[in-house]
Amino acid sequence: MKRDPAIIHKTMSAIRGKDTGIEKKLRKALTEQGIRYRLYSKSVIGHPDLLLPSLKIAIFCDSEFWHGYRFEENVAQLEKLDAYWLKKIRRNIARDQEVNKALQEQGYTVLRYWGFQINKELPSVVADILSTIEQRKQIEGWRSSIQELTTLTYIEKDDCYLLLHRVKEKSDVNEGKWIGVGGHLEPGETHVQALKREVFEETGLTVKKFHYFGYVDFLNDQYPPERMYLSKVTEFEGELIDCNEGELAWIKKSEMMSLPMWEGDKHFLPLLEDASKPPVRMSVIYRGGELAAVEGPFYPAKKRKK
Repeated sequence: MKRDPAIIHKTMSAIRGKDTGIEKKLRKALTEQGIRYRLYSKSVIGHPDLLLPSLKIAIFCDSEFWHGYRFEENVAQLEKLDAYWLKKIRRNIARDQEVNKALQEQGYTVLRYWGFQINKELPSVVADILSTIEQRKQIEGWRSSIQELTTLTYIEKDDCYLLLHRVKEKSDVNEGKWIGVGGHLEPGETHVQALKREVFEETGLTVKKFHYFGYVDFLNDQYPPERMYLSKVTEFEGELIDCNEGELAWIKKSEMMSLPMWEGDKHFLPLLEDASKPPVRMSVIYRGGELAAVEGPFYPAKKRKK
């Protein structure tokens, strides 16, 4: 017997959106581990079910039905539902993806768990969250201890970038690698002043026009953490000099990625091709000499209109 659509609508409309059983179960397990969190923060997009603001971790507890677990596989069975509900589920799936992207662009780590995972695999879910918390603590610890500030500049000409092959200095952390030009900020110096000084000292060129793209945190368990201010020079004057730190060469953009360089550089170099976006924040994280993770690019959250 076909059920009355009005009854179905009333029943489904009564299903909770907050304080669900899976949310309470996960909250209880995390509380027992001494984890503190906020619920449904109105100041964060998507209003995460649980939020760890200091570590920027957003956790969502998703029911299989409403958030479309294997939706395309099961859609045939769901066709008996009102078109209204199918449309709502599809919108929830799209909305989850939009929220994930927006949060990640603002620097959040997003964790989503299905109801069956929380109900049947709770120890594994809790272990995953605790592991994420420890990783975030380590990364934030590195970031909070940054004292080394540097510039990293790529000079552009005729679809090429001027790169420095670091082959002249012994015990150089960049030995053998191809990088942009730049160096440490001197006391009292802004990153713009340092950019112009370093470009002139290393290349002999005078900067006439440049674009600032933001900063990249270089977090490495073998070296002190470093913040690199990333820029591209588009207009300059002068003649190249012999650099005492390496060999300067104009390299075609299409050939750059095949050169020996820090793996993390390959993730932020594409940013240089789009000057329309606001300055970004990004982190390249190395463990044991290998690239372990890349966070970002993150963009500042847009201010809400009052």
